[in-house]
This record gives sequence, structure tokens and C-alpha cells, in this order.
Amino acid sequence: MKVTKLAQQERNAERVNMFLDEKFACGLSLNTVAKYNIYVGKEIGDDEYKSLLYDDLGERLFNRTVNYLASSIKTTKQIRTYLNNLLFKKKGIWFEELEKDSREELISNVMQKLEKYSYLNDVEFAEAFITSRIKNKPRGKNILLGELLAKGVGKEIAEEKLAELVDDEYDMLKRAYEKKYKDEKFGLRDKKKIDFLLRKGFNWDLIEKFINNESEE
Repeated sequence: MKVTKLAQQERNAERVNMFLDEKFACGLSLNTVAKYNIYVGKEIGDDEYKSLLYDDLGERLFNRTVNYLASSIKTTKQIRTYLNNLLFKKKGIWFEELEKDSREELISNVMQKLEKYSYLNDVEFAEAFITSRIKNKPRGKNILLGELLAKGVGKEIAEEKLAELVDDEYDMLKRAYEKKYKDEKFGLRDKKKIDFLLRKGFNWDLIEKFINNESEE
């Protein structure tokens, strides 16, 4: 197969359309063109063609994931899920078919590249998540732990960061209450308020302490 034309894409100046034997073959990034030394008149064999398509797909996955991470930090689990979903949605658009091993290898390669450039950091995610919760949605340690685990943060990392950042759970309870009920009084018969604090993950000992302190004021 001979490269007969390379044309810059209208919607993406970083990509070109490659024509083989006068027929459109595929779109490629400028990085892929440079890596494989693609030029008009070059002969490309089947193996090289498959290889460049595979490498280009990996680059597209990486770039999309970096954009996905731009809005907020994500866990390793969230990113892996995103990559799997992206491959599912782009089948027939970016590529025709991928065997399971090739799909897993692509995802693994992207994950390694993200880690190399410090895009993957579950410790930073845990810190940012807990800090945000403390500021905006205070709740008990057990609830926070469950949320972190559900997002894919390892238990050891989650527990370590909770111990480091949540040093006063009673203060968290007070702020959760005040955020919801402002300066309303609170007593043992306020079942609705008690249930609210229990749902927020605070244990009865802390709730009882808060009620007693409220009654003394």
C-alpha cells in the first residue's frame, strides 16, 4: 500500500487524514505521522499499518483521559472505568475491532503513561475529597470511608487520610448540624434531627454529647 495523500483535518489541526492507494484509510495524529515517518509516496505493509493504528488509538485514549481529568482529580478505578466505556463507545468510529487482550493492553499502557506524568494519584484524590467534604458536606468518618472505598480508593489510603485530616469528629457533627438547622435548639426528643445526624455517619455517643452540650447552654 502506498501513501498517496496526507490532508489536515478541518476540525483538528493536530490530526491528518491518510489516503492509501488513492482511498481514505484513516486519521492519524501528527505524533503518529512523525513516529512512523509517514510521507506521500511511502509504502506501508499490513503489519506496519496495524501497528500505527494501534499506537494512534492509544494516543487518542490518553488525550481524552487527560481532558477528562482536567475538571477534577479522579481515582485509578474511575479512570479505568472511563477508558473501558470510551473504547465501547468508540468501536466502529475510532476502530473496527479489538481483541480482549489488545483492549486490556491499551488501557494498561494508558494507565502507565498517566502515572508517569503524575495524573494518577489516589492519595491526592483522597485528600482533596475529604477536604471538600469537611468544608462543604461534613459527615462522619464511617460515611467518608465508605464514599472513598466506593470511588476506588484503597482502604489503607482512605483510613490513613481520614486519621490525618479528620482530627475532631465532634466538630464535624456540629458543623453538619448548623449547616442544616442553623441555631435551632436540639433535644433528645428531636427524632428527625437525630436521624439526620445518624444518616450523616455520626455515632450516638457524639450525638448525645452534642445534645447535652446544647442543653447546658
